[in-house]
Amino acid sequence: MTTLPFTLSVEPNPSIFLFTVRGNLTAPDLEAGRKAHNMVAGSDQAVAMARSFGDLSHAVYSPVPAADKGAGELLIIDYWNSVQGLQSFFANPDVQKGGALVYRDRETVIWQSTPGLPRVALPAPYGRNDRWLGIVRGKVGSREGAEKAMAEAMRRQINTARARGLLSRELYFRATQPGEAESTEMIGVDIWFDADGMRAEYADQAKMAGLATVFAGPPATSIWQKPPGAWVEW
Repeated sequence: MTTLPFTLSVEPNPSIFLFTVRGNLTAPDLEAGRKAHNMVAGSDQAVAMARSFGDLSHAVYSPVPAADKGAGELLIIDYWNSVQGLQSFFANPDVQKGGALVYRDRETVIWQSTPGLPRVALPAPYGRNDRWLGIVRGKVGSREGAEKAMAEAMRRQINTARARGLLSRELYFRATQPGEAESTEMIGVDIWFDADGMRAEYADQAKMAGLATVFAGPPATSIWQKPPGAWVEW
């Protein structure tokens, strides 16, 4: 993919924010949804504009299992290094119109990491080009307790998770506005190159039981895959 040159129009933050968009596609089927996405977000001009506001990465995923009929859901995973830029970008009326062309309904959330939340990112072995996404999301009892528990879980589990195909594991709390109480909602995002290994890891009751104790109630979990066809990503 080639894109137009761009100039940053915002001052980057020292930290990176996760931005998730999840919802049902407007199009009647996934292929039509792909075309709408690429028309709205995939042109050189659109990519250059997003990058100029601090958008570092843009990836799309469809749910597992796939929708029985219609286009189903689409999950967008973005990484930004300017919250101000992100908010300004999506306040643009043309961007809002484009979003309505892609999504019939959607939830957008900005997530922020903390120094106490662990993360790991490892290179993919040669030839392992499939990508699968696992998400866990819910409210925790406290941020400090979640940070300690997840750091310990990462320490104990990362070796076997990697052997099963883990590429990265990141954790974030829902970002809050200045003056608001810190959110206790947390999201975990795993990326895998091996679907069978991912399923084996998530079926490991000992590991999952420890994870469940971190959350104040049953967390929401979901698995996603790369949708078929050429979707514009960066």
